[in-house]
Amino acid sequence: MKINLIHLGLQVTAFLLLLFFFIPAGCGFRTTGHMAHSPALMEQYREKLLPEQLSYFYCGRENLPYAVVGIDPAYTFETKFWVPIEAGPDLYRKIDHLSNLETGRNRMYARSIIGPAGNTIGVWFSFYYSTGMIVDDSNHKIQVFNPYRPESGFHFF
Repeated sequence: MKINLIHLGLQVTAFLLLLFFFIPAGCGFRTTGHMAHSPALMEQYREKLLPEQLSYFYCGRENLPYAVVGIDPAYTFETKFWVPIEAGPDLYRKIDHLSNLETGRNRMYARSIIGPAGNTIGVWFSFYYSTGMIVDDSNHKIQVFNPYRPESGFHFF
């Protein structure tokens, strides 16, 4: 009986450590940005009036990208899976040809990228609703993850 109480005490202690230290580290220190629906942004795209001061990137295939982002040049953008695009006709061509091959993805989303402090730091265009991101406001860095997940829906069998 004494051994079981010690074992139970260790389990409770491990649970409390997890609860109070690891969970807030992932969501409590406001290091993630978020995206907000923006009808005005979709209208700017339709009228070919997207902000030219943003730095634009796409990820995915060159002729069928998964997403296009525009990032405030004051932020350093982690470009591991992203390719730069010049603002202008090539940018609109990339957005026009976004991949919608995944089942259930038949609507293009135009969203503002909002930093932890509530400031708009970029734009998002994709048939994927959103993706994860990490924003370091103190060092002006942003990392936006590729929205494509191979296991996300399309299956051959």
